[in-house]
Amino acid sequence: MDKFYALSDVARLLDVQGYRIAYAISTGALPDAARRIANKRVFTVEDVQRIAHHFGVETAVLGDDGTPEGGK
Repeated sequence: MDKFYALSDVARLLDVQGYRIAYAISTGALPDAARRIANKRVFTVEDVQRIAHHFGVETAVLGDDGTPEGGK
C-alpha cells in the first residue's frame, strides 16, 4: 500500500516551510501532486524525494511505514 503525505507532513520531514513548497508548485518549478484527497494535495514518496532534491535537502530513506529510517 502506498504512503501519502500532506503538505504539512512533507514540510516537517524536509524541514522546509510549507509555503515555500506551495510557491514552487504554483510557479511551475515543481510539478503539482498527482493526487488529491478531500481537495488537498497528497504526495507520494517519489514526490517527497523530488521536493527534497529541488530544495537541496538530503533525505533519509523512508521506511515501509513512511517514516525516515534511523529516527527523526
